[in-house]
Amino acid sequence: MNPADVHIITPKELEEILLHFSQSMTEIDSEEDLLWDLVGNCISKLNFEDAVVYLLDESGQYLEQKAALGPKSGGNREIIQAIRVPVGKGVTGKVVNTGLPLLIQDTRQFPDYIPDDQYRLSEVAVPILLEGKVIGVIDSENSQAGYFTEQHVRILNAVASIYSGQIARIRAEKHLQEKQEKLLELQKRNYQFQLEALSAQLSPHFVFNSLNSIQNQIFRDDKESSLRFLSIFAKLLRYFLSQLHLEKAALKEEVQMLNWYMQLQKLRYGDSLHFEIKAEESLSIDRVKIPSMVIQNLLENLLEEQIQSANGAISLLVTFEKTQNAVAMQAWINQSDKKGTVEKRKTGNQPTRTWEDFVRLMNEIKPFHIQYETGEKPCPQSQKPCKYVTLILPILDE
Repeated sequence: MNPADVHIITPKELEEILLHFSQSMTEIDSEEDLLWDLVGNCISKLNFEDAVVYLLDESGQYLEQKAALGPKSGGNREIIQAIRVPVGKGVTGKVVNTGLPLLIQDTRQFPDYIPDDQYRLSEVAVPILLEGKVIGVIDSENSQAGYFTEQHVRILNAVASIYSGQIARIRAEKHLQEKQEKLLELQKRNYQFQLEALSAQLSPHFVFNSLNSIQNQIFRDDKESSLRFLSIFAKLLRYFLSQLHLEKAALKEEVQMLNWYMQLQKLRYGDSLHFEIKAEESLSIDRVKIPSMVIQNLLENLLEEQIQSANGAISLLVTFEKTQNAVAMQAWINQSDKKGTVEKRKTGNQPTRTWEDFVRLMNEIKPFHIQYETGEKPCPQSQKPCKYVTLILPILDE
């Protein structure tokens, strides 16, 4: 093209063009709409044959065509045969690498030129920068060689700056909205967790059986035992309710809670239930704090699973040990018939799903990363087959 044929945009025209670009996007709230507005203005105000906006994909390795007008446009915001350009390849890919505009007067003399829908003779591409990083490219091609000028580069640089500011606003608002939605969902899950925790600890089954056992003591006119177990039951209720909104509990209090809970179970099952709760001497149970509302739920599941098919004595051993920045709790339970043999579980892992789901829910809404393991192996003391559960509980305070 003869340089004399190139239209030079006057300062007044330039001011009007940039003002139009700025005003046309003020009411736009979506990134997609914004990009289509950009290419539309390039066609209508700069008289380009085509205009394409590329954005980097999530991997940062490819440019993807997001909006295009001209021969690439199929109408209704449809891009005909949209392409992906590897970063570093072609005109647009090199702009991403350098972060600088690229003006090609004759694509026949640019060996890295990548034809899109058809071969064109000139091309201009400028980067879209956000916080100093290239996030995309504004690109235009023309069928005539030498069509684009340095003035086009300066205009497109200004346009890219205007639109990148708007992209930043839209993305920030979207991020804030997603954050708020995530927070609301987290609060919803937290309320669900609290309700499930309270339901697990104060299950009608547990409350009814505890009160029924205490009632039996009253009928036997055993006032001392009745008052003692009523006091234990009341302490458990107060403890469960006090812990409902707390994320952590002192290990000493959790151990005491387990003792209260097991005493009530002992009242119910008598000599057929034996239990022992031990904490490693080096573990400072007065100072160590762990996630609350997990342990009792586990023990209730273990007991109910074994008691349903019990033919004889049930023994439960619970130990607490310190391992690095965590407390390892192990629960061992065996079930023997009257001849001393062990009753095998017939229901697989199904009875323990409730507490496992409970732990998964807790990990989902709180950054505790509680780990667990279940299985069967010889009991530590009797060497009889035992079901065991290990919980690795993070130390939240010490």
